[in-house]
Amino acid sequence: MAPLVFTCPNIRKQAPTGIHTDAQSLRSAWSKSLKVQCPLCGECHDIAVRDTHIDFALDGAVERLGSA
Repeated sequence: MAPLVFTCPNIRKQAPTGIHTDAQSLRSAWSKSLKVQCPLCGECHDIAVRDTHIDFALDGAVERLGSA
């Protein structure tokens, strides 16, 4: 399980949701939304699960694209 992150709409930086998940769980919740207390700005955000991602999940893909 890895941390689920989102982009704070106020600060435009990535923040953790406080949820740890895997790709299968994320896929099954894709059409849902979350209420998240943002650790960056302190506000409560309604975040669509489809607007989140698993932290570090894209790192390997970016590295592979860079070496292609």
